[in-house]
Amino acid sequence: MTPFSLNSPLQRHPDLIAVDMDGDTVMMSIERGDYFGICGAVGPRVWELLENPVTLADIVATLCAEFRVDAATCEADMRVFLQQLRELDLIVPA
Repeated sequence: MTPFSLNSPLQRHPDLIAVDMDGDTVMMSIERGDYFGICGAVGPRVWELLENPVTLADIVATLCAEFRVDAATCEADMRVFLQQLRELDLIVPA
């Protein structure tokens, strides 16, 4: 798969239903019948941001403002996380 551009918009796959369960996010793919979960503080926050089209640059800026993390570390971590979401078909280009 092609690496993410900082300015390419991404969003949740429209097939997914997601709910908050005590701060964690649990999702179900209607199409495939699969369940997924995102735990912790950062992952569910990123999932929240992906509700509407958002770029990697916007995600990094938001997380740097809300959490104690530098931009380079945040971008590297988000590239890995978003790639995992994309490989599971949980996010798509907007």
